[in-house]
Amino acid sequence: MTSLNTLTKPFDRLSLRARQLRRMAGLLSENRFSDRSVVAPGGPVVSLTSFGARARTVAFTLESIAMGEVLPSRLILWLDEPALLEKPSPMIQRLQRRGLEVLPTENLGPHKKYYPFVASQSDFPVPLVTADDDVLYPRDWLALLAERYREAPESVHCYRARVVAMVDGQFAPYQSWPECTTREPSHRHFSIGMAGVLFPPPVLAELRRRGDAFRQSCPRTDDIWLNLHAQRVGAQVRQVHAAPQYFMLLPGTQKSGLLHENVEGGNANALRAAYEPADLARLQASMAS
Repeated sequence: MTSLNTLTKPFDRLSLRARQLRRMAGLLSENRFSDRSVVAPGGPVVSLTSFGARARTVAFTLESIAMGEVLPSRLILWLDEPALLEKPSPMIQRLQRRGLEVLPTENLGPHKKYYPFVASQSDFPVPLVTADDDVLYPRDWLALLAERYREAPESVHCYRARVVAMVDGQFAPYQSWPECTTREPSHRHFSIGMAGVLFPPPVLAELRRRGDAFRQSCPRTDDIWLNLHAQRVGAQVRQVHAAPQYFMLLPGTQKSGLLHENVEGGNANALRAAYEPADLARLQASMAS
């Protein structure tokens, strides 16, 4: 007998696709007709990157950020493909006229979303928020991150985190790490970049100091490098809500991401390469406290 859940799954998918298309239609209309600035003084910097086929739709992500209740002080898209830099899409060009910065970088994989920014700055008066290029962010996305930063400026703030699990002083398999279900801060919380993460100035300064050493240990796993250096400067990770948040994705963008590769072994290799014995000892001590 076919279950009711099985029967409703196609309708659920159709409903999601309809909501995605409605949201995208609203963003396209805003992009075509709005002259509202995408930036405003006082907010965090928001930085992201894109590549290949995703670069054709990243303007929808950028427009969702630009329609937020709080605007970034800078909104930066880093690109390493000359064709994308030389001939941006009409949507990107309209965003540029409203304050979007499209800047060149070498191909640093996922590290493009933050490293060119930290390498280009001598100091960090405001925090940096990293975003992904396949997400349609809600209107209160940046507002809530900025609010949590005002409440706890020493912490990393995110919408999704896992809780690090260890066995005999070593990392348990990444797939076994449970989702975070609290707003309490912890060194054991591991922020996940997809939904957006705010990094305070001390973490940015440490990332700048460390330079591009990620090339050797975790060239394709930026979350590991970012969480490691948050831990090294004593910044705990706080989730914005007690429950992890899953935002609407752009249709058709998941085929080209690094998620599957990293979960299926890439994270384990990068964790072993990046974390030194002193880092593991600090994590182990935080579990005992």
